[in-house]
Amino acid sequence: MEAVPGGRWVAEIYGCDLDVLENPKMVEAALLDAVMRLGAPKDSVQSVVYKFHPQGLSAAVVSPVAAVMIHTWPEDNASATLDLYFYRDGVDPEEVLKGLSRAFGAKKESAFRYWRGTEHAIRRRTLGATGG
Repeated sequence: MEAVPGGRWVAEIYGCDLDVLENPKMVEAALLDAVMRLGAPKDSVQSVVYKFHPQGLSAAVVSPVAAVMIHTWPEDNASATLDLYFYRDGVDPEEVLKGLSRAFGAKKESAFRYWRGTEHAIRRRTLGATGG
């Protein structure tokens, strides 16, 4: 089986800025910015945000070039989980992840990459601390 273009990254960020992590508009803006930087036409991007009570939220931004999802866990080390799908090659996933990590003020990040369409689909890659 040949590898298909793009790929999937699953990441966790920790020690985030709670003011950002709990703000649906700021979370959505960070995800939109990440997808737009990849060249998605603005009129082709769709997003949805769901706020949990008393805390946490889930959000997704989908476009023709990528999809980015986040689930926030303010009560658990001010953390969030991210799922990033890239539909083409030539994308620098680490730059996208680091940009999102900065947007959330994360102190630490960790990520797995899934190479789609390959025999060895999972490889772990730990990203460095970003400082917030």
